[in-house]
Amino acid sequence: MKKRLFAGLAAAMTMCAAVTTCLPAILTHAAGSYDLDVTVDLNGARTPISPYIYGINDAGYLDDVTATAVRQGGNRYSGYNWENNYSNAGSDWLHSSDTYLTNGYDETLAKTPAACAQHLSADAAANGVDYKIATIQMAGYVSADANGEVSEAEAAPSARWKEVKATKGSAFSMTPDTSDDYVYMDEYVNYLVQTLGDSTTSSGIQAYNLDNEPSLWNHTHARMHQQQTTCEEIVAKSAEYASAVKSVDPNAEVFGLALFGVGAYTTFAGAPEWESTYASKYDWFVSYYLDKMAEAEKTAGKRLIDAIDLHYYSEDTGTCRVTNCADNSHTDCVAARVQAPRSLYDSTYIENSWIGQWCQAYLPILPTVQSSIDKYYPDTKLAMTEYNFGGGDHVSGAIAQADALGAFAANDVYVATLWPLTSSIDYQLSAIDLYTNYDGKGSAFGDTLVTSKTSDIAKGTSYAAINGSDESKVTLVLTNKSLTDAQNATISLNSDVSYSSAAVYGITGESSDIQLMQSVNGITDNTFTLEIPALSVVQIEISADEYIMMGDVNTDGIVNVVDVVTLTGWLLNREGISIANANADMDADGRISAFDLAALKMKLTSQKAPVETEVSFEEINTATWKVKDGMEGKTLTCTFGGETGYVASFGYGYWDPTLNDGEGGWVQGDDTSLGNATFNGDKEATVSFEVPENAVSLQVQVYYYAVYDAAAGESIEHDLSEVTLKSVTYH
Repeated sequence: MKKRLFAGLAAAMTMCAAVTTCLPAILTHAAGSYDLDVTVDLNGARTPISPYIYGINDAGYLDDVTATAVRQGGNRYSGYNWENNYSNAGSDWLHSSDTYLTNGYDETLAKTPAACAQHLSADAAANGVDYKIATIQMAGYVSADANGEVSEAEAAPSARWKEVKATKGSAFSMTPDTSDDYVYMDEYVNYLVQTLGDSTTSSGIQAYNLDNEPSLWNHTHARMHQQQTTCEEIVAKSAEYASAVKSVDPNAEVFGLALFGVGAYTTFAGAPEWESTYASKYDWFVSYYLDKMAEAEKTAGKRLIDAIDLHYYSEDTGTCRVTNCADNSHTDCVAARVQAPRSLYDSTYIENSWIGQWCQAYLPILPTVQSSIDKYYPDTKLAMTEYNFGGGDHVSGAIAQADALGAFAANDVYVATLWPLTSSIDYQLSAIDLYTNYDGKGSAFGDTLVTSKTSDIAKGTSYAAINGSDESKVTLVLTNKSLTDAQNATISLNSDVSYSSAAVYGITGESSDIQLMQSVNGITDNTFTLEIPALSVVQIEISADEYIMMGDVNTDGIVNVVDVVTLTGWLLNREGISIANANADMDADGRISAFDLAALKMKLTSQKAPVETEVSFEEINTATWKVKDGMEGKTLTCTFGGETGYVASFGYGYWDPTLNDGEGGWVQGDDTSLGNATFNGDKEATVSFEVPENAVSLQVQVYYYAVYDAAAGESIEHDLSEVTLKSVTYH
């Protein structure tokens, strides 16, 4: 069952009409208080938030949290044999080969090939999780049997193992041959595609990890891979196995590396040839890998790695390491845990660990990795498919989790999936719900990050968001990291919108359940003050009673050039055009005129905030570009390059997984035509359109490119390859 909003305390709340509100006495047990200024600037920079950062690893918790992504991975999956569902525990448990992964499955399913992925698909569907990650085995061998402990004498190659190969080289079978000596990864992907659907379908697998923590294979899986993994080995295998995946499911995303931690980020855990060959050429192993995968793309003629994947278990230390501390009376561990996520994003923070002592040059982690991406392999996504800061059974774990999720949003992380360290992680799950379902009715943190900061990030951090360009509701996650003092938070919003009320949902040491803690009415001048209990994290929903999005002429929730075109058409009495009068009356004189059109144009050209956010794309064919997924429901503006005075015809197509009774289908025709546009004096032509809700694998295309030859009295067509796509943005 999904966790629901705990409303018991709400009934005891004093609902204050003034700005300052009251907290229930049972929540206020701090020794003192301190002041914190929180500013939210809605006229500052805006950044899209990936919907997939609120994920979890597949460990039976999907029923207990509103997650957006789920990963099936970890040490067990390095030795997983999809043909028979046997796996090997490695050094985690006696190097045992057994049926551990399918324990508890229906007997028929347990004997079906790829049972684990099929179970993942069904579990995700039952819990509304769209994005699923499975693991490709490439350490060299997988379990041949379920006969228990594998001795050193039985290390691969031996009868206890099957050899893994990237490609089969012959026809795939839906009844894999379990009597031969090999297991094929492209046949595995094909089996999943044929059984579940490809990556564009709701039941299919969207992404594949290229194994798990490869720099530790010789430690964790010494019976499978006895020698330490080299830099060249992981690059060669990454290219080979990624290509095998893409050859079967071209739209599937591939995550490379799954590095275990900072020691792997820097030197690939002291790989044999790192110091002698690569240390002088690259600042750390992450840069080397990105550079080599960029070279592999050129050789293959297609992108092989869509994301670089890191694992991060905090090394920050109090009495003991925060991820190991099981004694919540260790206040220094609690204090260290709530600060620990700062190693992800704060250049001023030096954690109490060997990382803070010896590896400070690589901190903060997320911006440093992004710098390597930008330099060596632009447009590579960043994933963190295992991470944890400890405290699953304590409010400090919720605070650290919430801070990490905010950091992922602020640093363009694409996918993040929490790895549970214990069976009791209620506080961490509630922190995810604080972003994805804070009121128990599906209300979630916005999809567009806006600028927010506090006066002291050591005491409290803040993350704010809106949905698209709609400023009528602001969601603000605010932490109080003090162990003893309540936080008097003065929240100020810089916006043209006047906000009137707020609802405060939070997690405290009293309970891991999300509580409706406060309501605020009568906000004046977009500023109000809250008292936040010591050691807590809250989600503040800030609302405007009456909100008109001035300039949103076509009421699509966005103010952009489409509104200018719509208003122009309405003023010219063109048929079939309707507008929202209140939104279009820019000068508030009670009538719609050319003055309103001029004011709208001025608004678009003078806005301080960049309302357009750039979206990545790649050319997949002549005059055809694939736009990154996740744009459903957003309005895209595509700027093309061509010769001044030339005319081009544009359109788009997409895959709709809901068509044909869930089988999916390609959509392209008159409804997806964008018409003609003429390239201006800057050699640019711009078209805008709203992406349908169910659209994935969106492709933008040029159908026709020509110039009118006055002498000949006709249009002369030119090669479509002469047109470039310069940028794609959404508003």
